[in-house]
Amino acid sequence: MRKPIKVFLFGGEGTGWALDADVTTTQQSLTALSGLVSLTPLKDADVVHSVWEEPLLALNPAALKGKRIICHACNDVMRLHEGAWMLFARQIIGLWVGQAQMAVRDLKGLGLRTAYIPYSVDTKVFTPSLAGSESAAALRRRWGVPAECFVISNFMRDSSAQDLSRPKEQKAPELFLEIIKALRQRNAPVHVLLAGPRRHWLKSRLREAGIGFTFIGKEMPGDDNRVNILPPQTINQLYHISDLHLVTSRWEGGPRAVLEAAATRTAVFSTRVGIAPDILEPECIFETYDDAVMRIEDLIKSGRPHPAIDAHLGKVVRFHTPEANIPLLRDLYETIDSVPCCRGDEHDPGGVAPGRKKKARGLNHCLSRVAPALGRLILRKKPPAMTISLWHEFHKPPYGGGNQFMLALKAAMTRRGVKVVVNKLTRDVDVHVCNSAWFDTELFSAKSKEFPVRMIHRIDGPVTFYRGEGADEDDRIFSLNNRLASATVFQSAFSCLKSAELGYHAVSPVIIHNAVDETLFHPAARLPFSSTRKIRLISSAWSDNPRKGGPFYKWLDENLDWDRFEYTFVGRVKQQFSHIDHVEAQGSKGLADLLRRHDIYITASRHEPCSNALLEALACGLPALYRNDGGNPELVGYGGLPFNDERDVLPQLDRLVAGHDAFQAMISIRSMDEVAGRYIELAKKMV
Repeated sequence: MRKPIKVFLFGGEGTGWALDADVTTTQQSLTALSGLVSLTPLKDADVVHSVWEEPLLALNPAALKGKRIICHACNDVMRLHEGAWMLFARQIIGLWVGQAQMAVRDLKGLGLRTAYIPYSVDTKVFTPSLAGSESAAALRRRWGVPAECFVISNFMRDSSAQDLSRPKEQKAPELFLEIIKALRQRNAPVHVLLAGPRRHWLKSRLREAGIGFTFIGKEMPGDDNRVNILPPQTINQLYHISDLHLVTSRWEGGPRAVLEAAATRTAVFSTRVGIAPDILEPECIFETYDDAVMRIEDLIKSGRPHPAIDAHLGKVVRFHTPEANIPLLRDLYETIDSVPCCRGDEHDPGGVAPGRKKKARGLNHCLSRVAPALGRLILRKKPPAMTISLWHEFHKPPYGGGNQFMLALKAAMTRRGVKVVVNKLTRDVDVHVCNSAWFDTELFSAKSKEFPVRMIHRIDGPVTFYRGEGADEDDRIFSLNNRLASATVFQSAFSCLKSAELGYHAVSPVIIHNAVDETLFHPAARLPFSSTRKIRLISSAWSDNPRKGGPFYKWLDENLDWDRFEYTFVGRVKQQFSHIDHVEAQGSKGLADLLRRHDIYITASRHEPCSNALLEALACGLPALYRNDGGNPELVGYGGLPFNDERDVLPQLDRLVAGHDAFQAMISIRSMDEVAGRYIELAKKMV
């Protein structure tokens, strides 16, 4: 008889919040597998099972040697791939646990070993009815929640941990705010119920808008992450005094709120993230702020509980409890031998930077023990600046989006203290950033044979899709990648997944979106929007490839209501227009000035991996009407609306005009400084 598999289970935050709940529910399931699994300390374990990658990667690699490593994908899989740490995570983790069907799909799409073990919730804590003599009315009185109002709750951390005055990008509190503001403008009797830590941004904005809310917690100006985490029993009560729980996240692994609300028979509406499609009925998932407003208004007017609450509860009881996960975890651990063991050297990216000796990791530590004063002096010494070589065929603007990005990246890296050289391969260069195949690949390949190089390969595409050409160019790009790259940067999740779908396997992929030069592309001094004048539309493109949208813009030229709209096209296009004003390609400053004089940006490009033109418009404060294709949806997010073809573009344009200010308020893009920082962070992981 086989001895029990010794498992070290860990990965929580130690705060009692979502990740700690994952540890607890997973432990409940594993405890039921006595005889097959035995929970032990790390040093004795055969298997390390973590619910979160961050503490796993913080462990000494030597402590993992010879063990099988399991890790939950606790966030959106493609967002996880935005972190430089994925260089090591993909090597260390032998099995990824997808906790939502969306996660399993993406993990498999990336070629990672995957098991499906859904998120679970303790239904003894989150219950469909209140215990004993408790009543929702009494609880509302206790916490000062108005009895006559329709209570919309939200328990997410809405403020950035780095700056509590800024919204947390993932949770999209801007969307929550715009929904509530629109409901109040329609005289809906809504009251907001907030709980949990880091609620600073949303509370401030609700006060500014004059919207009533109740916050269950201690008011603190600083970070309250260790203060305002409520016991799960209290959160259970708060669900029971809510008429609707509203989830507005841009991306999620869970969120647990969907599970908890469903388990308490609380109506829940959510964006299409994480486990929401697995649990919620289609009518409870919304795509845009105005869609959510309409659904909530209908629910308020009905005066009844939402009809889907019992279906949601049924799915939770059947598929999302610790008991339901027992057979799935049994299957996983009965086949654990198929998971490869960790080698223990995966944190070492391999090789030594050209012309530089590898750092003696313990040198300063030893000196500080032998001669403390000398050790402290050495530790204070400023490290030499990193040298990064950018490989690209640079052109004077105006030119294509890739050229614009590489110029902006060079400037941003320099501002951050990096020594940047161009198309130079010498021994003093730490890392090379090579742009797809748009550089002197023959020179780079020849020089790289003289000494080791570390190459970050920036890839878009697949070219097969967005240029409409054969596979030869993609074959050449990925051949170069497989021969020379140390890591790969895809410019969008679309590009990463579509490349894998076509059978191209990039070396150590991460995802870093493009960005634009914010000193030029910014919303300051832009033309104020007004619905009392003609709405000003604009599109732009450097290439006249038909896939950039030229034929579609011609259709708009023939079908728009020119009594309502003005339209400018900037750049190159083969079509001749009767109404659209065609302006030749502009330099960045001229284009930015033009964008700020318009109201809405339209892009009809097909299979665009990460459109710089679209990012430039968003950075200037223009909500976007975009073809629902390629990387466009992940760039625009809630800052615009998609269209599919001629049949829906005009109604979508009308919606965007009607909700212009709300869509504009929800634009969220990364700064060039932040994107440059991600490239630098990735480079540092390789040195």
